[in-house]
Amino acid sequence: MSSKHQIASFRKVSAGILASAQLATLEGRPEVSKREISLVLKRAAPALGIDGTAYHVLDILIGLVQGEDFGCGRRPIVAISNQRLAEYTCRSSRTVTRCLKKLVEVGILAYRDSPTGRRFVYRGSNGVPEQAYGFDFTPACFNLKSFKAQADAFQKRVKAEQEARRAITRYSRAILDLSVLDKGKMDAYVERANRVRMCKDASNFDQAKQMQVLYKQALLCFESSAIEENDKMSCAGDIDDSPLSITTHPDFSGSNKKRTCSNEQDIKSPSDNGKAVEMALEKEPRGRRSDKQYLNSQADRQPADNWTETNLDGVSIGLVKSACSRVQTETGLIFSNWASLCRAAEQLRILVGLSPAGYQDAVERRGKYLAAACLVVVAEKALRDPQQITSPGGYFRAMIDRATEGKLRLSKSLHGLV
Repeated sequence: MSSKHQIASFRKVSAGILASAQLATLEGRPEVSKREISLVLKRAAPALGIDGTAYHVLDILIGLVQGEDFGCGRRPIVAISNQRLAEYTCRSSRTVTRCLKKLVEVGILAYRDSPTGRRFVYRGSNGVPEQAYGFDFTPACFNLKSFKAQADAFQKRVKAEQEARRAITRYSRAILDLSVLDKGKMDAYVERANRVRMCKDASNFDQAKQMQVLYKQALLCFESSAIEENDKMSCAGDIDDSPLSITTHPDFSGSNKKRTCSNEQDIKSPSDNGKAVEMALEKEPRGRRSDKQYLNSQADRQPADNWTETNLDGVSIGLVKSACSRVQTETGLIFSNWASLCRAAEQLRILVGLSPAGYQDAVERRGKYLAAACLVVVAEKALRDPQQITSPGGYFRAMIDRATEGKLRLSKSLHGLV
């Protein structure tokens, strides 16, 4: 074959270039608007690896193509030389050539070459292109749905990675906060968390999962430690242990009728819950105690006047005053007698965060004196060590429940506070 019949090749052909060329020759191109294809291509550009100068070139080509050419019977072709694109992007012609090849290989453009390699568009009087050679956007019209799916998947993956990075930071800070509360046992977890964050081989998703598991382990360790510490100041000491002091006479059977009552245990009438009881608390006893004082009600809600049951044995207002010095210092209250303690119950209730209904229920079940005594004990413990009693209201209700079962040993708690 003579040299005049040889055809020179403009470029080296790849599989992506051939696929785009095949799409450009198909009939029945989907009709899309320039606005729609512009939005989809710019959303899908990161997923397709189009960035930097390639994205700049794509943006220029989209701006130059005519929107009417995407309609039926036309072909969306833009004609511009590599040299002009290099001037627009401030890059070399070779860089522009590589960027154009990338846009073709991903299925956005197709080469539509003229016999001489020039790019031009001749339009008739009606504006319809009669001859057009350059870069054809027909492959992008066919691949529009695929580009949408790739853009959605890419954005979903980016959001997932962002959430994973946030989870790593969130769990790391949570473990660090636990270490501030319990530094001795949490140091090991902080060190492990730092190792997970510094690991470069693991992905963000793997690091997030490891940090989540590590945080759960640290939280369980902290909770178990907190439970152990809380048990030291729990109301268990008020329940099963015997009182520290023995106030009964050695010959109890012979001296039961002769011994005197404390000024907190003298009651004139078992049915009087008003002034008579308060007066009896502040006066010396004048007779034998009634045997009815040792009887316990069979119902869960005992009358308020049955305050001298075993739950208040060994408890005097002087003992309460000595044991609860912190409450009196902080609030300015003085527990000179049982009446003053009962009057301070409302302020103490607010101090420990107990609801009015909760305190009223305690008064109805165990009487106002026992309820007030339990309330001031809870307030004293909460003021001395707030971290040991996380729920003062629940602590108070637990004491009332134990008192109902006859297992409360309030005098021991008071002696311990003293």
